[in-house]
Amino acid sequence: MRYKLTEGPQPRAQRLLIYGPEGIGKTTMASQMPNPVFVDVEDGSGHLYVRRMPVPPSWDVLMDECRSIAESPEDCMTIVVDSADAAERLCWQKVCQRAKKDSIEAWGYGKGYVVAAEEYRKLLEVLDTCIAAGVNVVLIAHSQMRKFERPDEAGAYDRFEVKLNKHVAAMTKEWADAVLFLDYETFVSVDEQGKGKATGGKRIIRTSHNVSWDAKNRWGLPDRLELDDGGIAQVRQFLSVGDAPKSEPVAKPEPKPEKQPRRPSSAKGIPKRLQPLFALTERDGINPEEVKAVMVVKGKRDREQAILDWEEPFIEWVVNNWARVTELVSEQRKKAEEAENIVTPF
Repeated sequence: MRYKLTEGPQPRAQRLLIYGPEGIGKTTMASQMPNPVFVDVEDGSGHLYVRRMPVPPSWDVLMDECRSIAESPEDCMTIVVDSADAAERLCWQKVCQRAKKDSIEAWGYGKGYVVAAEEYRKLLEVLDTCIAAGVNVVLIAHSQMRKFERPDEAGAYDRFEVKLNKHVAAMTKEWADAVLFLDYETFVSVDEQGKGKATGGKRIIRTSHNVSWDAKNRWGLPDRLELDDGGIAQVRQFLSVGDAPKSEPVAKPEPKPEKQPRRPSSAKGIPKRLQPLFALTERDGINPEEVKAVMVVKGKRDREQAILDWEEPFIEWVVNNWARVTELVSEQRKKAEEAENIVTPF
């Protein structure tokens, strides 16, 4: 049998999973996707001017509401299920009623969650009919902190994950084209008594996997976006039905030119928030660009972001941790020197 070959990106609607802590703006972000209709499972969109289905009282009604969108795709461009974890609770009720069990734990040995995961898969299949009809799907979920231990490591550590049972979470993350973690950017400094102090709290969108959180995207987004109109617009462009995800990264605005001398002779012309940092670089003979390079290597800043654009809470964090910063700069200088001294045969 001969098969027809295709080439290049395949335009279709997109699957997006947004998760994060309560109150950070998940529902608000979803409301800014193209022409949305909410399946408001947990009745949390009342503060927004959006179109919504009635709050589904049961799993069967939830499934029926999602099917109705697939059958009438002209009604919207995006279906938003808010939230996936509230939908999971309806799923538990369904399988418990069907099996005449009092709770999802009644099966024992976690078997109830496996049964529920198979039922939850049916929701994703219904949402795929929306995708086939040209309607984007956005799932909203809460986040939770879980202890995680790799089989090849001795210790365990905490990380943010989607607030779903592990079977449903794995299935849903695999299903999605993008998993975006909405987070508060926080910096922790330690005082002389060894006490930690957290500063910052800026809302951001994390788009790539990290040991501390789940995230991914197939769209070439930067690792970190601001959770503002500009950042949301970069996400929304990929949910324009008919536009396939681009293979190249999203174009960023050109960074402002940096005009910091190696050792500034005075604070004249330097923004007030940067003056403590530049005073330290001048005192210790460090090029500000070396500080930036260290922050890029450690994943604290993007390479394209100029030092002049660093936020005041982050600058304060760098200043408060200056001893460690100078150590990292020394390590980077040593590595660069060793690289220059390597003898090559050509």
